[in-house]
Amino acid sequence: RGRRQPEGSQGSQYDTDPATAPESADERDSEQWHRLYPPISSPGTRQRYKADFGQELRRYKELCAHMDGLNERLAQLAAQLDQVPEDSAQYQ
Repeated sequence: RGRRQPEGSQGSQYDTDPATAPESADERDSEQWHRLYPPISSPGTRQRYKADFGQELRRYKELCAHMDGLNERLAQLAAQLDQVPEDSAQYQ
């Protein structure tokens, strides 16, 4: 069985043929990036870019720490589950 396309689609949105597929996400991201951050033309622009980077880096590190905590908790739960017999009510 092949994969069905969602109803109402003409195929172009879901086309993966490189010759006919719409622009890639990387291309769209690149265009958006260049709109948000045109070439540096002044010291003020450079400072703004540095401030933006610093803020985004802090947010990235916060999210990484949060993900580390979630992964640790999932590992703990998996270890607990490994200790429970599969035929027990607690396992269900």
